[in-house]
Amino acid sequence: MPYFYDTRKMRKRLAGKKYSPALGTWVDGEKIIFGRITIPAGTSSKPHSHPNEQFIYVVQGRIRNTIGGKTRVSGPGGIIHIPANTVHHASVVGKEDYVFITAKDTSWGIQGIPAKEPPAARQAPARPGAKAARKKRTPSRPPR
Repeated sequence: MPYFYDTRKMRKRLAGKKYSPALGTWVDGEKIIFGRITIPAGTSSKPHSHPNEQFIYVVQGRIRNTIGGKTRVSGPGGIIHIPANTVHHASVVGKEDYVFITAKDTSWGIQGIPAKEPPAARQAPARPGAKAARKKRTPSRPPR
């Protein structure tokens, strides 16, 4: 796995295929998924959740988030925390695209689950390279 990434040169992917127009780039590390995502002005995501916790740092634009039934508008410099398994959705406010940095733990993946999808869909997806990454891990302390 490389140590350095240039999001401008990475292939953009949909971050919420079934429920959102969010498009961006991200890296799947051993324990963290870290990415830069854009949601176009005038669009929104449908209610969804994911079994992993998520943090968002707002870079550009304004977003109206409803998380666990609580709604708030956030702008540049804001940090948004979405606990695991919490239904949430968002709408871009104004005419500017919403750009954010996101971090999620790797217990699930970047894709969430639409709120109306059956529980069977909530099984963890296979993550390409996850086993290989775990095998390469260096112990945090030397063996005794």
